[in-house]
Amino acid sequence: MSMGRSLFIGDSHTCGYYSTAGKIGPGSYSYWNDNIYSERYGDLNKRPVVTYAMAGVYNRVYSEWLKSMFERYNDIDEVFICLAPLNRFVISYDPELRDEALPVDHFTLKMEDSPVDADRYVDHTVSEGVVQLFNKPVYDDYSKFPGFDLSQYDGLKSPDLRKHSFMQIKLFYEMNTYQEKRDFLNCVYTWDNICNDNNANLYIFHFADRGKYPSKTDYYGPLKRTTISPMTVQSYFKSKMVDHEKYLIEDNEHYNREFHEMIAEKFLPWIKSLKS
Repeated sequence: MSMGRSLFIGDSHTCGYYSTAGKIGPGSYSYWNDNIYSERYGDLNKRPVVTYAMAGVYNRVYSEWLKSMFERYNDIDEVFICLAPLNRFVISYDPELRDEALPVDHFTLKMEDSPVDADRYVDHTVSEGVVQLFNKPVYDDYSKFPGFDLSQYDGLKSPDLRKHSFMQIKLFYEMNTYQEKRDFLNCVYTWDNICNDNNANLYIFHFADRGKYPSKTDYYGPLKRTTISPMTVQSYFKSKMVDHEKYLIEDNEHYNREFHEMIAEKFLPWIKSLKS
């Protein structure tokens, strides 16, 4: 019986992100460096791994990534999803306004310099004229609340959907509301079903304690193949008396190779041990 393959999906914490001190914009960061817990996990367990990750991504697109990888590989038996923060979204543009959904791998790009037994994937921003651009609000956006006024006679008076900015409408009347939480829980249910259909176990976690997600994860029904970590990566290592801040790179958000090795050696096996 051949050995299975591990699939890792995530954001900047998963794609070997490194920033360059003192620089802004192009050249101030790089990807696929040596701080990639997925590839350290593959080395330790002598398993082929696939890593599909991008900085700034949002959770909704993980459904397409997951399905596309099961279509490409027939031996994936475990999946690790590192959640992206909420309050992210995508700007999409299709000049043809076609009737059907695009194939799940329409934007998929395999990196040509992927190491042996460690395939790497990202998304194109533009593919065949169709755009998928990840975006998120910035700090100043939160100070521009346009208020809310709903009249029985006049309908919605504020915000003005035709005068207020797209970011104001998106930020205050979709994100940060029950709608964003429902969308997230719908994604979790979809991921679980895709993994169950493909006979793979799913493990979900996130890095930072400041990240908040709904706790009732069986909102749309029982999860069949999914284990959700009850602790963040940061909290797990705090419980082991390890100060995660000692392993931060200069941007004070991402971590060095040593910390990623610890994730592969300690944290991921611990999540797997939680599965009954």
